[in-house]
Amino acid sequence: MRPVPSRIHFFNLQEQHCKNCQFQYMSSKQCIEECEVGKELTTLNEKAFKRRNNTVLTPKEKWNDKCKEAVSLFEQGMEYPDIAKKIGCHVSSLYRELKKRKLLFPPKTNS
Repeated sequence: MRPVPSRIHFFNLQEQHCKNCQFQYMSSKQCIEECEVGKELTTLNEKAFKRRNNTVLTPKEKWNDKCKEAVSLFEQGMEYPDIAKKIGCHVSSLYRELKKRKLLFPPKTNS
């Protein structure tokens, strides 16, 4: 069920049923355990009103991931400008962040 209709359904159930419910003045725990509508309201509440809990990576964590990927690509033989394009950053930023983490290796020369 989509969020808005489920919220409307939640409020309608609460309005229609809870006014005349025998568990109205008892604890909410007892209502949830014994009343069918109370159980349904609880599940609707969990689904409709829960907030999205997206974990947002800090810039340092993002760069840690990018640097790990860059090192593995460098070991496979890619050059830093190509790696920067692949991971989606500027070459100078990649050099700076790799240098911070002491992961900057000199480019391989063709001799």
